[in-house]
Parts: sequence; C-alpha cells; structure tokens
Amino acid sequence: MLLEHHGNAAVVGGGTFLLPRMTRHLLEYEHVVDLKDLGLRQITSTDGEIEIGASVSYVDVLESDLLRSNLALLPRMARGITGGRQITQQGTLVGAVCFHFPTTDAPGAVFALDAMVDIHGPDGRRSVPISDFLIDAFVVDLRPGEFVSSMRFAPQPSGGYCKVKHSTGSWPIVTASAVPGPGGSVRITLGAVESLPVVVTVEDPLDRTELKHRVDSAITAPWSDVLAPGSYRADIAAAVARRAVEDLMGVPK
Repeated sequence: MLLEHHGNAAVVGGGTFLLPRMTRHLLEYEHVVDLKDLGLRQITSTDGEIEIGASVSYVDVLESDLLRSNLALLPRMARGITGGRQITQQGTLVGAVCFHFPTTDAPGAVFALDAMVDIHGPDGRRSVPISDFLIDAFVVDLRPGEFVSSMRFAPQPSGGYCKVKHSTGSWPIVTASAVPGPGGSVRITLGAVESLPVVVTVEDPLDRTELKHRVDSAITAPWSDVLAPGSYRADIAAAVARRAVEDLMGVPK
C-alpha cells in the first residue's frame, strides 16, 4: 500500500504528530496506514540486544522492567515527555524518531544509545544506524514503500537526562542525554540545539570548564524557532549537559 500510494500515504503509529497536522491541513494525505495490527507492540531481549517495536508507546516504555534494567535512559526520558499523560498513553517512541521534529524528546535519547533502525520495505528488510537514519530536520532514510518496524539497542543500564522547556506542554528547548564512555569518560548527546543531535565526549565529566568548552565548540548551527532563538539554545546547552552528567553520576542537587 505504501509503495502504491507513495507520496500520498502516511504511516501512523500513535498519531500524535501526524493527525493534528492533518487536522490543521499542514499535511495532507489521502491514505493513512496504521501499524497497530502488525504485532509490533513488543519489547524483547534477543541475542544480547533489546528490541522495541514500532507500536510501543511511551507508557509501555515507562512500565517495562526490561528497559528499566537495561536501557534506563529511555524510561528516564519518557517520564517527562512533552504533553504528559495525553501523549505517553498514545505516542510511540519509534514514531517520534521517524517524524524527527528536532525539538522533541526522543531523537536525542535514541541517538545517545546508538540505536539500529530496522526497516521493512518492498525489497525486504534492512538495518541502518540511527546516525545514518536521521538525515535532517523532518528527513529520515526511508525509501518508497518502506516503514520502520523496530529499533534495536545494546544494553546500557545507566543514563542521565535533563531538558529545559517552558511548560509541561511545551517542546524542549534543549535536551541532554549522558551515558558512560570508555575510561571514565562520559558521552553527551544534545537534542533540540541543532537540526541533528550533537555528540560530545568529556574525559573528566566533573570538570565544568572542559565540559563547557567541548559543548560550546560542538554547536555550530543552532536551531531557532518560536520557542527560543538559536543563540539562547547555544548559551544554555552546557548547563543542561552538566545536569545530565550529574544525573548520570548521582551528584546531589
């Protein structure tokens, strides 16, 4: 169906991005293909990897013991998802990544965990790293007739997260996801500051001078919108990154 109606068909997961925009005529499609009957609402562990199906909602992420033990960053992120319960009950993690609105919660967190994206299409299945799947704002690596069936992750039991936003229902201005790196370093992924997630690694995570220098140097094309100018996002990014690192390391607030 997606191949037959390419350009005039949309895939719907939870619909929290797609349907409001169709209601306001910002997007128009004659065909909407729902994934809910494909059995993709599963979170499983196979061959040392955690797989999250395309129909897994944020509430599924929040309630998953498997994710709390093996991918703690995702439930941590989902607890404060923009829109609160109205979105957590309906929105899907994979759907948010596929839509790739830069100033949302999911893309940066998934990028931080080096997800592999499993894609189903008329030529069979293929898998691409999240770093290749996200091409630009609202642009992902999907060819005619393809849809994302799941994402896979290597276990990463610990993770720190922080974001700044105006209110519960407001999109994030900056997000930061922190995970352990080699030799005591910390890898920080910044979301909402550019059209694509920005990654920095700090050797001494508690050295605020090093952290600020690396973050400031990494941001070269900050994202501007009605919520905040790019200059403001760039100015506060290091502070948000520091809070994510402190969250990872259990530093008292």
